[in-house]
Amino acid sequence: VLPQLLPRLLIALRLVLGSAWLFLIAAEAIASTDGLGYRIFLVRRYLAMDVILPYVVWITLLAWLMDWGLKALTRRAFPWYEGARA
Repeated sequence: VLPQLLPRLLIALRLVLGSAWLFLIAAEAIASTDGLGYRIFLVRRYLAMDVILPYVVWITLLAWLMDWGLKALTRRAFPWYEGARA
């Protein structure tokens, strides 16, 4: 059971990461004094898009790298699992 469960858990983790990033940025914007979400929230009142866009690109890059890493881990650790090819 465990060999069939672990790749599905990694895929579930990949799916949940999108919501996790969204909630992380929102929580930082609301109740933090540091972090990317706080910095975006801080400069948004000045409409400083030249500051906001690099933060958004950085967040997107981090999320994409985490997804890519989990996908690569699933492929290498569980080569028999067909869902790893998607």
